Amino acid sequence: MVAIVIFHVLMILLGLGIVSRVVPVESVRNGLSYVHKAFGITMPRAEQTRTIALVWIVSILIGVDGCLLLLVFLASS
Repeated sequence: MVAIVIFHVLMILLGLGIVSRVVPVESVRNGLSYVHKAFGITMPRAEQTRTIALVWIVSILIGVDGCLLLLVFLASS
């Protein structure tokens, strides 16, 4: 339970760092390039880097929460 809370707090802090421009755009762009290359999709334009990074963070949070919800549901039944 603690690990889940820590994961969510770290992801929210990362998102806030991206939005408030504490995290340099070049670091965000490098991180996105790894993700996009892994999935085989094209990189967004430089102006869209922060927005797309936030979309990825929200997608990861939804995916993790969905998997945890499924695990709890299956374990309880």
